[in-house]
Amino acid sequence: MLNLNRNQIKSMLTHEAFPGERQHLIAERLATHGRVVAGELALEFNVSEHSIRRDLAALAEAGLCKRVYGGAISLAPERNVHDRQTEHVERKNSLGQAAAALIKAGQHIFIDGGTTNASIASAIDHNIAISVTTNSPAIALQLEKLPLTEVILLGGRLNKASGNTLGLAAIQQLANFNFDLCFLGACAIDATKGVTAFNLDDAEFKRAAVSRSGQIVVAVINEKLSSIAHYQVASCEELTVLVVENDAPPERLGPIQARVSTVLIAG
Repeated sequence: MLNLNRNQIKSMLTHEAFPGERQHLIAERLATHGRVVAGELALEFNVSEHSIRRDLAALAEAGLCKRVYGGAISLAPERNVHDRQTEHVERKNSLGQAAAALIKAGQHIFIDGGTTNASIASAIDHNIAISVTTNSPAIALQLEKLPLTEVILLGGRLNKASGNTLGLAAIQQLANFNFDLCFLGACAIDATKGVTAFNLDDAEFKRAAVSRSGQIVVAVINEKLSSIAHYQVASCEELTVLVVENDAPPERLGPIQARVSTVLIAG
């Protein structure tokens, strides 16, 4: 007969016998840290790595994470731009003000589409003369109000989900420009995977914008830190400045901060 002490029985009942509860705890860990390591979880829960891999597979199937070598990473939720316009407005405005302060008179900048980048456009100083190119009709309308700003709107196929012009025509037009500064939209950012996007056309366009730009700035709310989307855009090392909220969780920001040239705290 197998003799078990009280702590061993408690451990088995808590972790081995109830995989659903274990998966819930792992999901909470992903929400907090953005990334988990299978070996560490196995030691913490006193179960086999095989059990943890099954848990991660179940969470990945539920769309809560993406499996990576040795563990899993939080999967950013894909949202329509119209749904995101009214979310976290004050937080995005704070990021927008911090990012817009990087703009200098005489620059030609590119502003990628996205609701956080729309806040950047809204925060641009009315008294500086700049040229701005964008693939977002909504952002172009905001910029039209600035008396000293030349506005160039890229044409092409309008993606209704993102509200941006994408595709071959938009990418070809980018070849005509050399931007001093690029405000790149990010669906997610991770220390290892860098900036990622949900849509293949969007990712291709973003990569083309990066290639035409001297400096790259990304502004993100906390939820996008240490998370991943489907398509690769740029590594952390390619970014000049990452703009984050003043309460960005250290456990999410820390691994990314080590790979980015400059981190600017908003607010």
